[in-house]
Amino acid sequence: MMCGSFVADNSRTVQALWLVLANISSLCMTLVISAILSRYMTTVEYGTYRQVIYIYSTLLMIFSFGLPGAYSYFLARVPVEEGQAVIRKFSVLFWGLSSVFSVTLFVGASWIAELLGNPLLTDNLKYFAMTPLLLMQVLCVEHVLTVYGMTHVVLVYALLSRILSVLCSVIPVIFFNTGVPGAIIGLTLASFGSFLVGMRLLTLPFKDVTRRKTDLTTADILRFSMPVFSSSLYGFVIGSASQFFVSRYLGVENFAMFANGYRELPIAGIVIGAVAGILLPEFSRMTKGGSDSKQYLVLWKNVVLKSAAVIYPFSLYCCIFAPEIMGVLYGTVYREAADLFRIVTIINLVRIVPYGPIMFALGKGKIFAKAHLVTALLLLGLDFLCVTFFPSLSAIAIIATTTTVFCLVVLMVSTARLLNTGLSRLMPWKSMFKILSVSTFSCFLGSCAVNLIGVTRDFPALLSGFLISIVIYLPLSYIAGINYARLLKPLVSTNQRK
Repeated sequence: MMCGSFVADNSRTVQALWLVLANISSLCMTLVISAILSRYMTTVEYGTYRQVIYIYSTLLMIFSFGLPGAYSYFLARVPVEEGQAVIRKFSVLFWGLSSVFSVTLFVGASWIAELLGNPLLTDNLKYFAMTPLLLMQVLCVEHVLTVYGMTHVVLVYALLSRILSVLCSVIPVIFFNTGVPGAIIGLTLASFGSFLVGMRLLTLPFKDVTRRKTDLTTADILRFSMPVFSSSLYGFVIGSASQFFVSRYLGVENFAMFANGYRELPIAGIVIGAVAGILLPEFSRMTKGGSDSKQYLVLWKNVVLKSAAVIYPFSLYCCIFAPEIMGVLYGTVYREAADLFRIVTIINLVRIVPYGPIMFALGKGKIFAKAHLVTALLLLGLDFLCVTFFPSLSAIAIIATTTTVFCLVVLMVSTARLLNTGLSRLMPWKSMFKILSVSTFSCFLGSCAVNLIGVTRDFPALLSGFLISIVIYLPLSYIAGINYARLLKPLVSTNQRK
């Protein structure tokens, strides 16, 4: 029995929506932590906390070696009876990589602190050093459960893990005034709880399944993972370069401002992450089944349109109401970060679908990696020139946004060539333009209405602006031919009704 049957029993709509809910819950809990800590810590303390998270998330791109995505690729191609054998092979690799990661954080803490110009990092990185050893073992939980159609369990896992993180990191700071060390040690304790729960959940898909060995070798895994790792390595540079230059040359307080403001729209990441989680195993099955480029193109355009229908309205709303969003999330002191948030939102108008799944499934991971290499080199050079000649948070943000858009355009052109089609046929441009135009008009009117009413406080302005904008948007989108009832049913579909 092939594992594809598990997913066939559940609509892709339901699977994608469970992943969206899981990602939303993770996002909300993360925002809760940031919102609380930014109010109970000084700017320097909060900046130090964000630096620890930044160091972990960027180094994770290197030490994960591109392996998490490989779970979906290989598990979708083997019988379920071989699933646990495949996971065990990955686990051996992860134990080794996570051990090196943890040792690197502990031993290199003082060097990293010196590199980023913040001596407070030394002890806090040592407190945090055990976290990679615990969390990297359960990085695969979402991928494994998604392949076997158990995304509802992913939601449960996300909720449990994030609630534990909130409690363990926030309580010491609020009630015991422990500052950064208390929050960091709390996160480490929470990671141990996530490890225990995650390891238990990894056994669920194989309950009552007769196990057998797999022909998959470690060499096969590494062969697939190398282009992914290369992309992750370059992605590490792309994701960390701007924050590094800000931290190193503009100070901890500016880093806190940049870390809060220059963040891509969370809902975009949620949608793209959910779609990627479904697409990689789906494209893997299509490749194994010998599907032609037309079938890939049908699925691709379908996903692009539906992603745009969700991401574009939220992007325009967040861009227009950026000051209010920053004020509600982090307090009035961070309202200045609104300009950074608006700059990064431009990326969300281009990044509406993941390119990695289709390129890796078609064996063209090297193209994906090369695009990221060129972008990384370009970003490093421009950031260095920026801090040398015209140091500015806004300039750093513009450079990061421009280079990211450049990378996305390159990937878009490459995808069109892989599918033997032109750029004009790769995307449903007309429908996307309609969604963008209606979104811009609706949110602009919503902002004007809020100003006319005279709402000045952040949260009431944000809420009233959202309600007014959506009341305007829904009928206008319907008039423009954007039928959400039909468009979002299902979220991801590979079958055309004849």
